[in-house]
This record gives sequence, C-alpha cells and structure tokens, in this order.
Amino acid sequence: MMKWLMGLMLLVFGAGLAFSGGRMVYRSQVSPGWPSVEGTVTSSTVETLRSKRSVSFHPEVRYRYAVGSEVFTSDTLSFGGNDSGVLADAQYYTRHYPSGAKVTLHYQPSDPSVSCVECGSAGVANYVVTLGGAALAVVAAAGLLDMARASRKEKARAQQPARAGAAR
Repeated sequence: MMKWLMGLMLLVFGAGLAFSGGRMVYRSQVSPGWPSVEGTVTSSTVETLRSKRSVSFHPEVRYRYAVGSEVFTSDTLSFGGNDSGVLADAQYYTRHYPSGAKVTLHYQPSDPSVSCVECGSAGVANYVVTLGGAALAVVAAAGLLDMARASRKEKARAQQPARAGAAR
C-alpha cells in the first residue's frame, strides 16, 4: 500500500511540475501577442535573500496598470525569470525600471491580472522544470503500471493452485 501511495504522490508531483513549468513556457511564448497597455512602476528595490551558506539578490519591481476600469498590480517582469541571484543583475532591473517610470506591458486577455513587461523569453529553468516534471510523472506512471501488472500476475498465480485442486 505504501508503494502505491508513494507512486501516486510522485506522479501527482511530477505532473504538477510539468504543468506549472509548461504554463510558464506557454505564457512566455504567447505573451508578445497579448494586448498591451502603459503602466507605472510603483516600487523598485533589490531584495536580499540570506541562507546559512549564501546570499542572493532578487529584483522586486512592482507596477500598476489599468485595463478598462479595473486597476491591477503585478511584479512579473518576465515569465522566463529574471533572478540569477547576482547583485549586479538585480540592480540592472531596478535601474532599468525605477520607481515612477512608465512601462509598456502585455496582459492576458482572458485574465488581465496576468501580465509581463519583458515578454517572449521562457528561460532555461522553466524548460528544466517542465521536462523534469514530465520525466518524473512518466517514471512514476511506469512504476505504477508495473506494480499493477505484478499484482495481477501474483493474484493469478495464487488462484491457479486452487483451481487445479478443485478439478481433482
């Protein structure tokens, strides 16, 4: 029972990774064709992320925009990610998008709260997450199928001697 549960958990986890990574790859590819609107950067800072072994830096750029009468805020610069962890890269984004700057952004027509400023690049990490998740899901599904076949064979073998004994 525990093997089945673990297999199902790996299948769901792999499928979830593949879906989320695939969604980012898809959005990065179609977003240049989305409608565009002008927005305003409301804040632009470098966030410092500390762990026991390292320090990394993340650009935190928030912008506001309106679609029709609805106002939205977002911090998605690109679906491909803009987070190398290096201070100089984070500072590049905060200098390029200072607070108060006007930006042209693209928003998803079916859900205007989904937007990006630098559209079109998926980033290697999204492909890795998508392919890794798909591979994990396939391996988990193959393992579950193998366990199902083995269980079926075992049940068939267990019933054979009972049939043979009943025929005598």
